[in-house]
Amino acid sequence: MEIENTRKSVRISKMKYISVIAFIVVVIVLLTTELIRDNFLGMNKYHWAIIVTLLYILEIVYEYVKEFNYIYFNDEGEKLLFRYISLKPFHNKRFSIEMDKKQFQGYKILRSAMNLRQKVIFFVKTPQGTAKYPPVSITALNDDEFNRLKNALNQYAPERQ
Repeated sequence: MEIENTRKSVRISKMKYISVIAFIVVVIVLLTTELIRDNFLGMNKYHWAIIVTLLYILEIVYEYVKEFNYIYFNDEGEKLLFRYISLKPFHNKRFSIEMDKKQFQGYKILRSAMNLRQKVIFFVKTPQGTAKYPPVSITALNDDEFNRLKNALNQYAPERQ
């Protein structure tokens, strides 16, 4: 089975670029034109520029909190392959986790407060005992992709952690 969240990853990336462009255009228009002359709703154009900037900063913080990743999962063959790329700006490093199906010991889904973020931790058997991989954010998966990932992992896990 192959799971890939290309559509959502592209949509998230497009929205980031659109929001940057919209932010820059709105702030430039507010500060360089007389669109808002004296006061609009009790605030001048500088107040509105600050509000737009704060909203843009809140959007960036939200994206950092959500930790969106492009995710590719494949369980065909002898190994489980899990690849992911962070969609955070300046964090475009590619990561890959390959696990032998025979050594796969299970997984655990972690949910953050208020269900803003979901992460998965993989467990594998090693000669020294059970090892766990660092948590990987799977927040960008939709419900169908999330359920398909869980079902695929349940097939190979001896028992759920």
